[in-house]
Amino acid sequence: MSSEDQEIDYYELLDVTYNDTREVIDKAYRRAAIRFHPDKNRDNTLEATNKFLLVSKAYQTLIDPKKKLEYDTLHKARIAAKKRYEALDTKRKAMKEELEEGEKIAKQAKKTVSTEESKQAKIERLREETLNRRRERDERLRQAAIAKSKLSSSTANNSSSSNLPPIYRKSNFNFNVYETMVLNKMLEVGKLEQEIRERESRKS
Repeated sequence: MSSEDQEIDYYELLDVTYNDTREVIDKAYRRAAIRFHPDKNRDNTLEATNKFLLVSKAYQTLIDPKKKLEYDTLHKARIAAKKRYEALDTKRKAMKEELEEGEKIAKQAKKTVSTEESKQAKIERLREETLNRRRERDERLRQAAIAKSKLSSSTANNSSSSNLPPIYRKSNFNFNVYETMVLNKMLEVGKLEQEIRERESRKS
């Protein structure tokens, strides 16, 4: 029996079971032969012909005890192997799903940690920006206070010196000259007072 024949499920093809009688197999064969006869499938003759030949081969195998025994041995082994593969495949799928779920949880946890770190970094950045703005504000206030103090001092100096004649102001002030002029003024005032007293004494 060729490997190609081993891959074909004759029982499925004829829709019979291991324990069906010859009579049941004969009836199943006639139904399948009619169904797949090329004359009944003129729109797809090639496929129908191949199916018809397989039905005939399946029938000849299952009605021959020796061929049936040989086929059944291989067929059962193939079914058992298929079940083992399906079990392994199910296990692999379960392991794959478990692995994917674990990776999903790990990614979510990493994302959560990253989000928390991002929030913390944002808080620290805002805190630093607030401190910087506070320092800048305090520095502006300090500079403004210094400027105001200098302005007040400058205004006071300008105010006191502005009462003097221009020649006595700070830019060209000379204390020796100032003292001389004050003394001269005092002498002039004294002379005037002396003259007034003399005039008054003459009148009397």
